Amino acid sequence: MDHEVSVVLKNGERFDFPLGADELAAVDAATARHWIGEEFRRAGLENPNPMGKMLLVDQILLLAGNIKAADLHPATPEVRRFFCAALKAMGRPTLTIDLAAFKL
Repeated sequence: MDHEVSVVLKNGERFDFPLGADELAAVDAATARHWIGEEFRRAGLENPNPMGKMLLVDQILLLAGNIKAADLHPATPEVRRFFCAALKAMGRPTLTIDLAAFKL
């Protein structure tokens, strides 16, 4: 089965990105979580949790919110890498990143 990431932008526009097994095979779950953490730090994003606890879900949502709409259609290689890392890190075959509702 192929995998898919869907992104719902704040304006409600939805993009679906099928990902092949070959793309996902390049990274394991631990490496994906580390890569997401590094990208989060590199982007200079702030922890939204007032308790100070950083959740993987928050990192994915905030990183996705930084993606430019022009990089989604078509998805750039870096965006596709992010989607693969998000799927692997979350351990799911499909994932919807809903920026309008700020949830996965």
